[in-house]
Amino acid sequence: MEVERVQRWVASALVLTVCSLFATGMAILSGTVDRAGAQPGLLIISCVVGLMAMVGVRVINQRSVLTPWLLLAFLPAAAVGSYYWLTG
Repeated sequence: MEVERVQRWVASALVLTVCSLFATGMAILSGTVDRAGAQPGLLIISCVVGLMAMVGVRVINQRSVLTPWLLLAFLPAAAVGSYYWLTG
């Protein structure tokens, strides 16, 4: 395997891991705050961070940025937001 290819895989894994942990943490935090306007703002920040992670991985691997994989960026915010919405 080429060294550049391995470097891209490692960088992609690091970007995706760090950003997805941060996005999930922001989504969980949105369910625990008591301020009225904080929950939507934190969910939006979570979506933006997830989107930046997916775009970063695509750019590192020199692929097209516009792809259906970008929908995965909204997964942490949608999962946690829907959980807290359903449980009240």
